[in-house]
Amino acid sequence: MFSYRLFLAAAATLSFTCATTFSPLTRPNQAEAQANPVVANVIPDGGHYAAQGKLQALDPAAMTLRLVTEKAGPVPMVIAPGTDLSDISVGDVADIQYTRSVTFVLADRSIDVASVPATTSVGQAVRTPGIGPEPATIVGRIVKVNGIDSFDVVNADGGGIYTIKVTNPARQQSVKMLKVGDSLTVSVSPLIATSIAKCGVFGMGLFGC
Repeated sequence: MFSYRLFLAAAATLSFTCATTFSPLTRPNQAEAQANPVVANVIPDGGHYAAQGKLQALDPAAMTLRLVTEKAGPVPMVIAPGTDLSDISVGDVADIQYTRSVTFVLADRSIDVASVPATTSVGQAVRTPGIGPEPATIVGRIVKVNGIDSFDVVNADGGGIYTIKVTNPARQQSVKMLKVGDSLTVSVSPLIATSIAKCGVFGMGLFGC
């Protein structure tokens, strides 16, 4: 019987490629060019966060919104069931509490991952750069483990090789679980708004949130 090694549950905050100060609304940094492209912070953290900005779009029927922030520009979110929308409208400056889950599943070389519905390739995630606010599934194959601080990965069906840097010492121990030939599936949820509140007087952002 094939065994899967699930080492990150939904809504957990572990990430092979996160820095301690990483925020989902920031962009990853690409290191200097080497034999293989070397990147860090491609995969965002999971966890609970807050963002402030102006509501550019709000669709209660579809349970979606778009928040325009100063640093990240327009950010789409899914609205969690039960979230109170009675006191907000398009144009309001709002403070939004939101969550994101990141799940890693490791499987040995005997597992066929061709049927896993990947939405983004390893190369696309590196070149974009990184994963944005939309949901994403990436399937890669480990081709080399470079000690505890990096590993080389390709798309499950082949392609270019990318070196993923592990910048957080607390996460580097997880790299010891990797073996050449393993497949790594990363599932990232959309940003899910769980609380939305107007900021300031009449939702104009006056006097803060």
